Amino acid sequence: MKLSNMTAFLSLLIFILLVAIEARNLVGVERVELPNPASMVTAYWQKMLPHSPMPTAILELLNPPTDVNQGVHGNGYDQVYGNGYDGGYINGYSHSYGNGYSNGYFHKANLHFLEDALKPGSIITPYITGIATRAPFLRRDIADSILMSTKNFADILAMFSPISLVMADGIQSALDTCEHHRPIKGEERACATSIESVVEFAMSVLGTRDLRAFSPDVPPEGIMPGNMYKVVAVRTVAGLRGDTVTCHTMRFPFAVFYCHAINPTRVYAVVLESEEDGSGSGSGTPEKMEALAVCHLDTSRFDPKTPLFVEHNLRPGDASVCHFVSRDSVIWAPVAAVITHGDEQVSIAE
Repeated sequence: MKLSNMTAFLSLLIFILLVAIEARNLVGVERVELPNPASMVTAYWQKMLPHSPMPTAILELLNPPTDVNQGVHGNGYDQVYGNGYDGGYINGYSHSYGNGYSNGYFHKANLHFLEDALKPGSIITPYITGIATRAPFLRRDIADSILMSTKNFADILAMFSPISLVMADGIQSALDTCEHHRPIKGEERACATSIESVVEFAMSVLGTRDLRAFSPDVPPEGIMPGNMYKVVAVRTVAGLRGDTVTCHTMRFPFAVFYCHAINPTRVYAVVLESEEDGSGSGSGTPEKMEALAVCHLDTSRFDPKTPLFVEHNLRPGDASVCHFVSRDSVIWAPVAAVITHGDEQVSIAE
C-alpha cells in the first residue's frame, strides 16, 4: 500500500475510533432492534407489485445473517468487494458531477463497453461487483425516523452497536452519498431506507404502479476484472428506448438502497460463460451465469475523458455506453416495456 494511502487509512481509522468512543457515551440514544419481519415485506410486495415476482436481491434481505452489524463476516463479504462497490458505483456518481461523469464509476477499467460487444461469441472481461451487505429491512416508521446525515453518524453507531470498523466506514460513505446529492440534468436519484420508499421511488420516476423487478444471476462475490467470458446469448429485457430505475444496496446496518435513473436506457439479459475453469474443482466445467446489462442511450453529457470514449476515439453522444449491474441490484421497468419471449423470461433471476 502506498504511503499516502496508508496515511489516509490510518486517519480514517482514528476518526472512526474516536466517533465510536463518543457513540458509546451518548445518553438517550435508543438501540434499534433488527430485523423487520419478512412477512411484512412479502405482504407489501404482493399488494403493490402483483405482476412482479420478488427478485433475488430483495429475497436475500428477508433472512439476513444475525451479525450483519459487524460488516465483514456478518455480511459474508470482506472490504475488497464492499469498497470496490462503494468507491466505484457510489462515490463515482456522488463526487463527479462538477465535470459530468468524470471520476470513479465511469473511469474504472473494464466497467463499460459499447453495445456492439453484446453479441453471441464475443469475448469480454466483465466487472460485476458483489453483494455490499445483507442487512435486513426496517419498518418504515423506524427507518424514516433515522436522519441520513453525516451529523447523525455517532447516533447511528450507537443505535446499532456493536459496529465494526468496516461497517462504520460503510455507514460514513453511505451518509455522505445520501446527503450530498448532485445530480446532473435529467438524472433522478434517492437513498431509499425501506422497501416502501424503494418501490415508491421507482413508481414515481417511471410514472406507473405496474412495475416489474429484475436482479442478475451471478455469484454473490461478483466478478472481478481480469477474467474472460464468452457471450453465449443475449436478449432484450426492457425497452427499446425505455426508462428504467436501478437500485443498489449500500453497506449499512439495515437495508439502504441507492436508486437512480439515467434515461433512456435499454436492458439486456446476457448469458456469460467463463473461458477458464470456474468450478474450483479442476474438472474443466465452464462457469455460466446470466448477468444484466444496462445501456445508456444518451451519452451526450458523459465525460469525454471516459476511457471507453478515448479507447474508441469517440465523443460524448456518439454511441451508447453499457455496463453490467452489481449482484445486489434491482432493475425496475414498467410491465408494458418488458419484452417477453415465451418461457425464456423466467430465466431472469426475478
